[in-house]
Formats: sequence, structure tokens, C-alpha cells
Amino acid sequence: MNRLSAILIGDSIENPDNARVMLAAARMFGVDCAFANAVPATGLSSDTTGDPDRLRSDSLPLITLDAVATGYGQVIACDNLPGAGELCGFRAEARFALLVGNERRGLTHSSRRIATVAVQIPMQSRRINCLNVAAASAVALNYLTQMRVGPMARVADPASRRPEVLLAGATDHIEMGSAIRSAAAFGWSRLLIDDRHRVWFGVDRIVRSEGRAAARRARNDIRLIPITKQEIIEVPEVLVVTTGAAGPPLHRVDLARGARQLIVIPDENTSHVDSVAFERNGRRLRAARLDLPQPFPYHYRLIASIVLAEIARQVGTRVPREGRRRERPEYLLQLPLALEAAGESVSLDDLGAY
Repeated sequence: MNRLSAILIGDSIENPDNARVMLAAARMFGVDCAFANAVPATGLSSDTTGDPDRLRSDSLPLITLDAVATGYGQVIACDNLPGAGELCGFRAEARFALLVGNERRGLTHSSRRIATVAVQIPMQSRRINCLNVAAASAVALNYLTQMRVGPMARVADPASRRPEVLLAGATDHIEMGSAIRSAAAFGWSRLLIDDRHRVWFGVDRIVRSEGRAAARRARNDIRLIPITKQEIIEVPEVLVVTTGAAGPPLHRVDLARGARQLIVIPDENTSHVDSVAFERNGRRLRAARLDLPQPFPYHYRLIASIVLAEIARQVGTRVPREGRRRERPEYLLQLPLALEAAGESVSLDDLGAY
């Protein structure tokens, strides 16, 4: 058992890729990982090449919920449950179990029943209300074990504080898709994409279908703008976030400078961070580091989601103003002018006569 005596528990996880990346997320933070209510038909890889980043179907670590309930003093349910507290600012005990749920249905009733506390990752999107389960695991473990911060900021105008984000050099379409899903869930309406490895734009039908599924594009209306290294982005500051940067820790950097700031999240699998190119794109180049305690199999979705979550925490959510005039229903604001012109006027006298 690790020094934290903590464990990540996947409840009824169906996707073998998610199970594999959850193991990597747990390794990032030096905690254990196991799976409860295992789904027999997950089809986990039977690869025997010795690659540590793959799973064999007979090596998936399993645990019973009874063992979780009796073995850990604090059982934390991470799900969008009624009454769930905010993850940011929550202080976990030294010996805790973190429960994350099925990709489609969330946590089972039996898992919710043994939880001693529930927390949720604040979502800013109306259409994307959850992250990929592996990405959510990484975000939750980061705040529970590493990045001790306060709750999400409450501000009058969060939109003015939201910086531009560039996802740079992703090497895998599913990792890119999951990162795009996280950005939409955390409130971005557009992203800049440096697709130098051609995993997103101009790909074949199968790659396109898998990537879009990971991004939940059927509900995800985020605008994706292709950017090349040669293009100039006029912003006062470019901030590059990596796991090996020499700069200050991510949570100690101001990440809410709005249009004055471009935050670059490069895929460190094979991409080289071209500082010269970024310096051409901004008048000031800075670096921030994401502190991770353990070596781990690199997955871009995990790193990007952790960075996006911290930006979103600093950007904050809107505080309702007292006495604010009630806005018109959204469906009225969206009526095309052509439809308004096609309508007809009815007077109150006409209605009375009717």
C-alpha cells in the first residue's frame, strides 16, 4: 500500500481503454486502483508483449464493495449526485477510497450506499455534464492528493476571464477527443488546435468516428480552430504548461487573464515544445509546471483535463446579482427574424372577443 493508503475504485467500468487509463491515472498520484462490479464482457486486451501500458483480461485488479466499506475510513463518491459538495477545496482524509462510476450510468446504487461523502467536479456546460471517467479520475485525484486549493471562484463575469487554450501536437485521436470533451465540459466554446500529427482534421472515417465519439461531438458544439506553428496569435502572454517545465506550479500562476492570455497544453508523448515559435505568437513567453509525484504511462487526456480543470477553477462561475432583471427565456432569444416576420399580431380586444 502507498504512503497515502488511498485507492481509486472504478464501479462497473465497461470500456477496457478507460480501465487502462484509470490505472495510469492512479499511478500518476501513487495510489492503488481496483475495479468493483466488474463487467465480464469488457474484452480487456489479452496482449502478452510485456508492454506495461496494456492490460491482460486476467490481471485486472478487482475488489468488492464490502472490502471498500470496511477497509477505508473515508469513501468518496465522485459523481453529479444531489447534495454533492464541490471537489475543489475538499480535504480528504489520509486513508480514502475514491469511487468513480460507469461511463453511461454513473455510480451504482450499491456504491452510493457505502459512500461517506459525495463530491462533484463543477461543470460549466449545459450539454456536456461529465468528463471521460479516466479524465475525471485524474482531476479528482489531483485535487485530493496534490493541488490543495480553495473552491471555484465566484465572479460577476467569468467569460471575460477565460483565456484562449491551444491543444498542441496530440498524437492520438481518442486522447484528443477526450481532451476536447473536457474543455467543453469546463465551459470553453472554442479551442485552438495544433494538429501537426494529423489525428483530428482530414483523417479517415474510422479515426474520425472514434475521435468524435470520445469528444461527444453529437452534443458538443465547441468550435475547433486549426492553428499552425507559423500562424501568429496576437496575445500579450503565452503560457506553456508541461510536466517538466522549470516554471512555478500551475496553481500558483494566474490562469484567468482572459483574451490577454494563451495557454498551451502540448502533448509530451513525442512533441517538442518549440519555444521560438511560441515567442513569435506572444510578446511574453512563460512556463508553468504540473507537479506529478510518480512516473506514469503518459496519456494526453489526463494532463489536459487537469490543466483545464484548474483554469476553470480560477476563471470561476457567475455569481447571481441581487435584483437583477430576469432575462427572457432562451428560446425567445433564438427565434430567427424570418419567423417573427411570418407571425401575426393579436390585440387584447381580439382575445377578449374570442
